[in-house]
Amino acid sequence: MEHRNIIGSVPIGLVILVLLVSGCATTEPYHFMAWTDGNCVDPDSSNCKQSYYQEHSKYDLAFAEFTERGNAFNDDWIKQVLAKIGERQRTQGVVTIVFIHGWKHNADENDENLKDFKKTLELLAESAQLINRRLVGVYIGWRGSSIELPLLKELTFWDRKAVAQEVGKGGVTRLLLELDKIDRENKRNVLAIVGHSFGGAITVSATSEVLTEIIVNDRQEHGGRIGDAVIVLNPAIEANQTLSMVEAAVNNQNTSLRNPLFYSISSDADSATHYLFPIGQTIGLLFTWRQKDLERSYYYDRITDEKLVLREEHLDVATTGNFAPYLTHRLTMNRSGDIPYPSLLPCDEVPDDCVPKGLTTLDGHPTIGPLPADYPLQFIKTDKTVMAGHNDIFNPQILTFIYTLIDDVVRYAVIDDPDYKYDGIASGNILSRPEDLKQRFRRFYDKILNKMQRTPAD
Repeated sequence: MEHRNIIGSVPIGLVILVLLVSGCATTEPYHFMAWTDGNCVDPDSSNCKQSYYQEHSKYDLAFAEFTERGNAFNDDWIKQVLAKIGERQRTQGVVTIVFIHGWKHNADENDENLKDFKKTLELLAESAQLINRRLVGVYIGWRGSSIELPLLKELTFWDRKAVAQEVGKGGVTRLLLELDKIDRENKRNVLAIVGHSFGGAITVSATSEVLTEIIVNDRQEHGGRIGDAVIVLNPAIEANQTLSMVEAAVNNQNTSLRNPLFYSISSDADSATHYLFPIGQTIGLLFTWRQKDLERSYYYDRITDEKLVLREEHLDVATTGNFAPYLTHRLTMNRSGDIPYPSLLPCDEVPDDCVPKGLTTLDGHPTIGPLPADYPLQFIKTDKTVMAGHNDIFNPQILTFIYTLIDDVVRYAVIDDPDYKYDGIASGNILSRPEDLKQRFRRFYDKILNKMQRTPAD
């Protein structure tokens, strides 16, 4: 009987093994065909969908795919992508939008993030403010989805975090610097970098040291930057990874700031970063790092002015977007009229909306400061009226907000161009002007709503 039980268990084990293997996402690149002239006249053709540089009618879409160790699959593909974008820059100028996807996503043409990114590019391509510049999207793909089985893929959160930070330390940094080099060839060019979830972690890992150097040396005016806007949405990376950048910004006055260098937008409704992330960090760091309490003169309670001790355990378990001391603004969506509009308030005006949330022992109203004028980092906390969950980043509310921000950067780069169409609203750092933000947002909202309508992501 015992022998039969052992034999009988073999098929069950094989079934489980087969399910695991069959449920694994590919480790190979999704786009491996070279660009050919007119390759996306038929966007549904395999020639288009498998190309790492796609020439659509209104925009170009390039792919840069990386292994789990952070290396490009083929350096010649990256060279050809950069050469093609460089050619566009020389002939007509470029507005380049980089998107780095997050957890449970990849570069598959059927991935919802990629589909929504294409819709976003179609919207941006209709902007009159491009003024003959070519719109180029760059989709950075990595193995954010390692298992495709519905239940098991939820358990990959911590494993994918480690991979994301490895990818961020690898070839992505060099790619972004190469794109920035192209961007700086002409002041009319624009480069915006957007990362979500672990894609936000990749973005932070790839840019934070560069941004820190720019802030310390106050050299934005002389080409010191990495893109015109770095934006992370529900970033799944610990606050400790941005501490050096934050401290540089607190302690240095930037005299030539045109727009903020870095934007983080995180939602209270993101259960993955408020609960799963702290649990994983607590377990993962239990037997590795010895955390200490730090003395910081800039760290205090927003209400009582009491000086606080900055604890590494708090920096390690909270994401950079959820860490209350970093927060600068509270974003909500006002729905009192036919068209909603954003309400963006400094945390000093709404301190109870900028307190620690999720699994953390941090309490009170911790903050940092005083912040210098033109503080270059924007840490924005929002709620379910803007992002209803971790992956809800392409709904009309948050997308219109991001669209408005990028549109402002696009306008600012050509404000002196004779073909620029002034709409009665000034350009540059639009988040600092609430009424202008509201007006621009409302002008864009209906168009984006019609384009993006579908069931919200979880």
